Amino acid sequence: MVIAQSFAKNMGLYGERIGCLHFVCSDKGIADRVLAHVKIIVRSMISSPPKHGARVVELILNDPDMR
Repeated sequence: MVIAQSFAKNMGLYGERIGCLHFVCSDKGIADRVLAHVKIIVRSMISSPPKHGARVVELILNDPDMR
């Protein structure tokens, strides 16, 4: 199972690639193979993604008053 979450809308960070991609695997062997493939895909697409959007999300989620 693959689950994708985007945080761009709820944080107002459109175009910042803020989110998570989860893979649920039946065993560690499959998980290791999936991870190997994902690393190849990610490396070819975005070798150095921008960090400022992730830093904004981190700041908001780690500050009780802002959260």
